Formats: sequence, structure tokens, C-alpha cells
Amino acid sequence: MNTQNGSIKKYILIIIFILAVAFLSQQIFFREAGKTFVSGASRVGTYLSKGSDWALSAIYPKISGEVQSRGDAIKTEVIQEKNKISENILTKAKNYFSGIADSILHPGENNNCPAQPAETTPGQ
Repeated sequence: MNTQNGSIKKYILIIIFILAVAFLSQQIFFREAGKTFVSGASRVGTYLSKGSDWALSAIYPKISGEVQSRGDAIKTEVIQEKNKISENILTKAKNYFSGIADSILHPGENNNCPAQPAETTPGQ
């Protein structure tokens, strides 16, 4: 319950901060500060775009080849595991249905098939 109260207080403070910034941005006194902030933000955007271009040209080609090779290895492992699981399921289904067929064809025999319950002596 305390975490909910703390998060509600945090959201209320964030809303108050946003409303204060919106109100102060409309005041004449803060108009120049807003222009300075916007011009500084545009310079930061320029640096970020240059950094993004550098990352795309220098880092991305190195990483993409490694990711592709590891992705292929993971894909083959997943396919192998999927095949093992499907073979296991088919084997179990085959054993189950053969057990049912054996219990129908040989009803008196106890061949410990999974479809036929184990015989127990009374009192156990």
C-alpha cells in the first residue's frame, strides 16, 4: 500500500511540475530563457544525429554480422530441439495406442502397458 501512495505522490509532483513549466513558459520574463533552452536543445539534437550516424557507420556493421551468425546457430538449435520433442511425442503416442491395442487383443494378459491399469491384489 505504501508503494501505491508513493507512486501517486510522485505522479502528482510530476503533473505539478509540468503545469508550472507550462505556466512559466507563457510569462514574458521567461520568454528569453525558453529561446535559449530551445537553441541549446537544437545543438544537442545535432550532436545526437552525428553520434547516430557514426554508430550506424562504425558499430552496426560489426555487430550485425555477429548477430546474424549467432542467430543462425540459435535457429538450428531450436529446430533440433523441436524435432526431438516431436519425435518424443510421436513415440509416446505410438506406445500408448499399441498398449491400447494389446489390451483389446489380449485382455487377460498383464503386459504392463500404460493403457492398462496394473493389477493389484485386494486389500492393497
